[in-house]
Amino acid sequence: MEKLSEITKLDIEKEVADVESKSSCELVAVLTQKSSDYTIVALLAASLIAIMLPAFLLIWKSNMNALTIYEAQVVTFVIAYLVLSIDKIQQIFMPQKILHKKASIKAYENFFMLGLHKTTNHQAIMIFVSLHEHFVKIIVDTGISNKLQNNIWQKIIDEFTLDVKNGDFEKGYIKAIRAIGEILKIEFPVQKNDKNELSNSLVEI
Repeated sequence: MEKLSEITKLDIEKEVADVESKSSCELVAVLTQKSSDYTIVALLAASLIAIMLPAFLLIWKSNMNALTIYEAQVVTFVIAYLVLSIDKIQQIFMPQKILHKKASIKAYENFFMLGLHKTTNHQAIMIFVSLHEHFVKIIVDTGISNKLQNNIWQKIIDEFTLDVKNGDFEKGYIKAIRAIGEILKIEFPVQKNDKNELSNSLVEI
């Protein structure tokens, strides 16, 4: 798991403040270590492995008794569940579609929980990063989406993801915020009487 240094957290706050000083939008940076505990998924997968085990055992040794098969199922279930509960194992073997779906749901939940949909001009934007799922999402309110198509943010997400793969997580986070800011400064320049309605600090959940 990546963790941001205190210096980077301060840098993020400064970058967010700079964006908001030159744009009418509210920018919020959110970071979570993990979007779900995946207990149910691990249980289901371990159960499936245990259920399938007898077929393989009987192929290997057709005269194996029922008690031995049952004991093997119990042991296999426990081991499979414990292994699939390890974060690194989940990242390798759990379908990316499941990981990203869980993280996406978490992102939208936090968009509303943090009140980004309640700003005066509905021009709030959130960059959400979920470390365990290797997931980045940019969510905008209607005041922005009515003017800009969502695919405009994909390039920023792709570059951030590449930076993470290259081991430049902190650098990538700052760069992504700056890239968002460049778009907002042009498309939504600061207006008179703009107010800072949301915190500039990194939100860690």
